[in-house]
Amino acid sequence: MKISIIGAGRLGATLAYTLTLKDVVREITLIDINQKLARGEMMDISQGISLTGYTRVKTADYDSVKDADIIVITAGIPRKPGESRLDLNKKNVTILKDIVGNIIKYNRSAILFVVSNPVDIMTYVAYKASGFERKKVFGMGTMLDTMRLRSAIGSYFDLNPKDVDILFLGEHGDSMTPVFSLASINSVPLSALSGYNREKLEEIAEKERTCAAEVISLKGGTIFAPAVAMAEIIESMVKDRRQIMPLSVYLEDYYGIDGIYTGVPAILSKEGIEKVVKLPLDEKEIKGLQASAAIIKSAIKDLKDGGHID
Repeated sequence: MKISIIGAGRLGATLAYTLTLKDVVREITLIDINQKLARGEMMDISQGISLTGYTRVKTADYDSVKDADIIVITAGIPRKPGESRLDLNKKNVTILKDIVGNIIKYNRSAILFVVSNPVDIMTYVAYKASGFERKKVFGMGTMLDTMRLRSAIGSYFDLNPKDVDILFLGEHGDSMTPVFSLASINSVPLSALSGYNREKLEEIAEKERTCAAEVISLKGGTIFAPAVAMAEIIESMVKDRRQIMPLSVYLEDYYGIDGIYTGVPAILSKEGIEKVVKLPLDEKEIKGLQASAAIIKSAIKDLKDGGHID
């Protein structure tokens, strides 16, 4: 299987490196407006593949996407300290439309996996600009945020975070909502565990909801955890695991939410999004998800009113 990564900055390059460690794809092409950067990252990563496996990393132009199975879009202007993801809206929509325009010149059958922020809105733009069917276009959604929350809750209970089952839903941003009503650790409800304190867990969720801003202020960007999340998503598709993951997908009548992309559980296969999973949420969680979706819908309306998207 071949992966094309659009954007060879720190995130795109780290994703390529992580995929070589996993050794699950045949070829990775790095495409970037800065060709020297892409070539340098390619060379650095490739010099280690004698110990990592078969994956080959190449630099290329857009015409190389013609036989790509999955195209990952990481390019765009990153967040700066003090900025929200939504602040990037108008800055990145033009970049995203240009990227998709170049992709569809050569490939109309690949899966488009969008990571550029604000991811829910950029995924919507990619869907509209590409003309691809919905299952072929999705974003990272709240996968990364869910990883962060699971790690933090695992640490709180001093249990393996891999066994933690809890989700963030909604916007990949400050309005996402945690789903505590269904949360468990290896099928044991959180409330049955020693040390359970709902107020403390809510504080943990609030911290993880906004923790990316602290990382950005400290080191200029979030890189390693997002790359791990992206690589996990790609590996799941490559191996056709049919996992349920909290991804940014197109919604129709999901607790009254229609016509936008946002983070909810979905079944992911080698063909893309197989099915959106509707969870039995409690009233607080439904209202939280609806409020988050309203923010995305409002941002899309602003872009339409400003003539940035159709």
